[in-house]
Amino acid sequence: MASINFDSDFWQQKLLLIDSRKLIFPAQSIFFAIKGRLTDGHHFIAELYQQGVRHFVLSEAPALEKYPEANFIVRPNVVQVLQEYAQYHRAQFELPVIAITGSNGKTILKEWLSQLLEQDYTLAKSPKSYNSQIGVPLSVLAINAQHNLAIFEAGISTVGEMQQLQAILKPSIGIFTNIGKAHASGFSNLEEKIKEKLYLFRQARILIYSINHKLLHQKITKTFTNTDTQLWSWGASTEAKIPMYTQVRTHKTLVQIHWTNKIVRLAIPFTNAAAIENCLHTVATLLYLGLPIQTIEQRIEKLRDVPMRLELKEGINNSQIIDDSYNNDLEGLKVALDFLQQKHKTSPEYSKTLILSDIPEFKNHQQYRSIARLLQEHQIQKFIGVGSVLSQVAAYFNAIAETYFFETTNDLIANLGAKISFYQESILLKGARAFEFERIAQQLKKRIHGTILEINLEAVTNNLQIYKNQLLPKTKMMVMVKASAYGSGSYEIAQLLQYNHVDYLGVAYVDEGVALRKRGIQLPIMVMNSAAYEFEILCKHRLEPVVYSLSMLNAFVHFLTTKALDTPYPIHLELDTGMHRLGFVADEMPVLLSTLRKHQSLLDLKGIFSHLAASDEQQHDSFSKQQIQTFQDLAQEIEQHLSITTIKHLLNSAGITRFPKHQFDMVRLGIGLYGIDPNQQLPLLQNVICLKTSIAQIKTLDAKETVGYSRKGTLKQPSRIAILSIGYADGFLRAFGNGNAQVKINNQLAPTIGNICMDMCFVDISHLPEAKEGDEVIIFDQREMIEALAQTLETIPYEILTNISARVPRIFYEA
Repeated sequence: MASINFDSDFWQQKLLLIDSRKLIFPAQSIFFAIKGRLTDGHHFIAELYQQGVRHFVLSEAPALEKYPEANFIVRPNVVQVLQEYAQYHRAQFELPVIAITGSNGKTILKEWLSQLLEQDYTLAKSPKSYNSQIGVPLSVLAINAQHNLAIFEAGISTVGEMQQLQAILKPSIGIFTNIGKAHASGFSNLEEKIKEKLYLFRQARILIYSINHKLLHQKITKTFTNTDTQLWSWGASTEAKIPMYTQVRTHKTLVQIHWTNKIVRLAIPFTNAAAIENCLHTVATLLYLGLPIQTIEQRIEKLRDVPMRLELKEGINNSQIIDDSYNNDLEGLKVALDFLQQKHKTSPEYSKTLILSDIPEFKNHQQYRSIARLLQEHQIQKFIGVGSVLSQVAAYFNAIAETYFFETTNDLIANLGAKISFYQESILLKGARAFEFERIAQQLKKRIHGTILEINLEAVTNNLQIYKNQLLPKTKMMVMVKASAYGSGSYEIAQLLQYNHVDYLGVAYVDEGVALRKRGIQLPIMVMNSAAYEFEILCKHRLEPVVYSLSMLNAFVHFLTTKALDTPYPIHLELDTGMHRLGFVADEMPVLLSTLRKHQSLLDLKGIFSHLAASDEQQHDSFSKQQIQTFQDLAQEIEQHLSITTIKHLLNSAGITRFPKHQFDMVRLGIGLYGIDPNQQLPLLQNVICLKTSIAQIKTLDAKETVGYSRKGTLKQPSRIAILSIGYADGFLRAFGNGNAQVKINNQLAPTIGNICMDMCFVDISHLPEAKEGDEVIIFDQREMIEALAQTLETIPYEILTNISARVPRIFYEA
């Protein structure tokens, strides 16, 4: 097969697209139809062609007659084409590249090095955690002629992958962070994993690593002895190139460094082991690059923890904040604008606002013209520029409807509420570290309760796709968003489901459906319970009622006779096949069928459904199969009598995996969307929900002291007790007190002690000497913790999730 000519017109001035949802400029895009674990890009070719895309890289030959204006490159491996293109692009630039690999800390280290070096270099770097076989080439393709240093991270999951990344990156400086068991399943042992990762540095001038990792040190010295790669080791040993010794204090760590025949000391603003190691990697790197130790100390004092995701938070005046204020570079801005664009597609009622600082990597004013064009392309409606350079080039942004410019962050904050106001806006904050945009974020965020519920939208999408993959091609999917989407927030989850083209939503009550309609959800919505007095508002908002009794059917027919509707109104029939909750039973069929036939001009029977009473319990399988047969017989009788075809559905989350042959026309996905599979047959499901709070205060108490109401918590020995900002009014119920539940602090479990209060509770942290006031506390962040709480109450995970109070703010994010 002939090699690809990357100098051809096909590749010139094009934007690479691997996610069809992020299309902005169709005519300028090349779509790479990548086959992933859950999706296949080839399924979106027709849709993208219809939207104007004309350049495609595929692994399957298309039907050319369907796409007369398109240009196709067809190769067996689309990802390999992307990698070859990145390798070609990399070869056009002579610049030093720092490549980072290791089991943990790659992204943090990359971001910290960028912060520390942005004053000295024009940097290219990986956006977010782009370190995969796809992420690395996308990162490299961002290099341009202005860059004089690049920092990329590289991650692998199996043998053979690093060779591809090495060929793309060709690093001159390597950093090996550490070695551990993360992503270890693709390797036979740690030695093999180290060997594979070291391939990245086979042509590097220098390799920076910590001698504290003994096995890593052994393998590196053995691999690079008698090579041209210089080993730049650091650690608590005189064997290291740079001996470094640490002493952890309460709020900082003191470091003694033996460097150029001197002992120098500096303080770093971190006390946990992972942050200390990452920080010392940066020190070693900066020493290699020739920065004076005094400069290094000054810059490191300003380092702060880096958020690893873009979060959508509630803001003032019905606005939402996308806080990406920890750094500012061109590629990161593009990623953040893409995120803002996706949020706008699902929430078009919010206008788009960007608050941006000067960009340190830009060395001349003309480069800001590209930013102005980028903002116009993303249809930014309000732009606020902060910094002396942006103030000087304000005229570049005249095409934006509303603009403001300030020399400093202080100037902007002083004008908030006076000169500048916000209402119902999606506000993206993107600022270089020196501008301290976190201060702006604090001004714009809605003041909220200390306990929060985080919802991982990427995990929701992952879980949705996993369940879709269990379905037959013609099977539709309804997703239940009742009870505030199992506690996670109905509207936000419904938005995502609408964006991902599910067929139906299900709610319990009319007011839930009305709320979704008022916020722009257009999907068909089935309402499980409605009363006669709600029929008017139900029809006004095009909600489809479940009819489960003859009295309700007659009442709805009577209501419809008073309306002059142009078409029959859609309804769904609920059948009772053995659960004996709501629904028609077999004995009612004659009257039901007669009524339905008589009023076919008023009623459009869209769906027929029932509930399995014990779909997740194997001991009741014979009863479940009996229910399936009863449902099939009754539904068939109804359809034949009325000469219609309906959407028939019976299976819930557990039923989807346990009874795959009985999907009928649609399935109803519920708690499985949130990563809880009662049968544990889908190991790739991800947890969606994390309930967290913080330590409000710590008390050291003597033995025999008591804690909490009714003095239920009696101490048998001197103890450290943490008071947490969560109580039974938040959903952490009284039954969890007195040692009946455990929470996670610094990744270690701590039991409750004493009774749970309305707004507070107590945990024993005597075994956690490093725990301090303000520390994050995880109530649950994985299925096992949710199930443990459910077992305490002798209930099911549904109840744990739906008990989370509405006063607990929901924060939605994409990892």
